[in-house]
Amino acid sequence: MENRDLNDMQPFIRVGHHYLFPYERNPFEVSRYGYCYALHLVEGGKGKIIINGEATTLTKGDLIFLPPQLMHSFYTDQDSRLSTYNLYFELWSDAPMRTEHHLYWHLSDYKAELLTTVRANDELDTLPHILPLQHHPFLTELFAHIVKQHQHQWEYGHTVAHSLLKAFLLELAQIAGESWQSDYRMRMIMQRIDREAHAGSNYTDWLAQSGLQKTRFHTLFKQTSGLSPKAYWSRAVMKQAAVALWESNRSITAIAEDLGYSSIHHFTKQFTAYYGVSPSQYRKRKG
Repeated sequence: MENRDLNDMQPFIRVGHHYLFPYERNPFEVSRYGYCYALHLVEGGKGKIIINGEATTLTKGDLIFLPPQLMHSFYTDQDSRLSTYNLYFELWSDAPMRTEHHLYWHLSDYKAELLTTVRANDELDTLPHILPLQHHPFLTELFAHIVKQHQHQWEYGHTVAHSLLKAFLLELAQIAGESWQSDYRMRMIMQRIDREAHAGSNYTDWLAQSGLQKTRFHTLFKQTSGLSPKAYWSRAVMKQAAVALWESNRSITAIAEDLGYSSIHHFTKQFTAYYGVSPSQYRKRKG
């Protein structure tokens, strides 16, 4: 198959929507296949995706890229349901396909006339299926905007959405070509840091878990997360602090102690430097 230049693609969106996964559907999520290209941006909740038998835990800001006919399935947590912004689209067609059919659940249900045109492209064909966009807020905001543009019946809404999707894909490929590397070992360590941030910075344990030399570990971690291990841990602590201030009535001193701070003054200084307001001012925003 002849390799096509990324500039030649012409996205046409079949379906764009925000979706809250029903927990009741988990038993039926054995396999699904796409008739066209798909992008899913995790907006909230907890869940996982299985692609060709390999499971990946999903977190807010993860972008999932699925080419046509790739077997996959989504599973959501019961108490914190997975929610995503979704786009299903053509890439190499001369005109939109006049259908909203974008998935089939069993090979026996497959209809060849609904399959999108597929072209070889080195940049898209080598993209990982899971791309962490947590450190690219412009792209996450743009993606949600594209979905909303497509959904609204504005005069130029669909044309704007198609054009913005092309820009989004070009920038995604540009980022990937420059520095992207999502290493599964780093993702596991990132998940551990998010769970155990309150227990302190355990760089030695993270390094041992990776099984890598220090320099290689640091390089891969930064390529995957966009931050050094220590900076990622500091951010995780601040996120836990913000949640505790927002969702509980515990005293600021108690929250600081829970997070391993021996001094409330040290906690307040770090929190203020990170969020631009003191913990007490942050809590007052609830009102």
